[in-house]
Amino acid sequence: MNFASQELSEWRESSNYYEFTPPSAEKKPVIKVDSAKLFADKLRIPKIAKPIARPRLTEHLGKSLAQFSATLIAGRAGTGKTALAADYARNNDGCVAWYKVETADSDWKVFSRYLSASLDLNCSGTDAQPERGAMEVSATSETLAAKFVAAAEEKSVLIVLDDLHSVFDADWFGDFFNSFVPLLAPNVRLLLIARTLPPLQVWRLRSKQILGVMDEKLLSFTQDETIEIFRQHKLPPSAARSAHKSAYGKIARLEEIIEKKIAKRKRVSV
Repeated sequence: MNFASQELSEWRESSNYYEFTPPSAEKKPVIKVDSAKLFADKLRIPKIAKPIARPRLTEHLGKSLAQFSATLIAGRAGTGKTALAADYARNNDGCVAWYKVETADSDWKVFSRYLSASLDLNCSGTDAQPERGAMEVSATSETLAAKFVAAAEEKSVLIVLDDLHSVFDADWFGDFFNSFVPLLAPNVRLLLIARTLPPLQVWRLRSKQILGVMDEKLLSFTQDETIEIFRQHKLPPSAARSAHKSAYGKIARLEEIIEKKIAKRKRVSV
């Protein structure tokens, strides 16, 4: 922990901050960290309109986070990645530092600023900020890792990076991951949400027990799960089995089918 204390001291002494002002900041809730304005809604656990309990996946996610330093939930749009993560995060006993990544965050200074702010806003993190000068990616990543580790002394920390595929093409991504993840303590876990696999040697990370992966096949609703959802909406198992085949287990498609059937039922009953 001496390393963390030393790095935190360096944060407090730094004064060269990066200023980032989004062009539409006045239209959305923002927070001000030193001189930088950040979108606050990117640092909040999203509210899911109609959350669906997925005990099978929730249990699997919990085991993966306990076993690996980082866990990746990967799948195309509409497979329920964010909904699963949000449900798990809301029921997490520790602190959750949520950050919804966007393409505009491919600038390392912007990304690292948001990542740091996710801890300051949602957890009992320190007021210190990573240096915004010529500090290289690996050094900043190590500093950020030390900050999360220090905050986790009081309560475990779950870091969630949603839509991380938005910055997979950034030239700094590999350096960030390889510098940040190895320094996380057992009570600090990283949850990555993306539509594709990252540009890393995933097989090597998995073999070293660094990265756990929940892929689209695992995310897909089973026929039994689909029947249960339909039952909750008072729809017959036969309709559920038909919907499961046409939707290929994708929750977004299943929800569309359910909504149409409910609407049709209401029209018939009128």
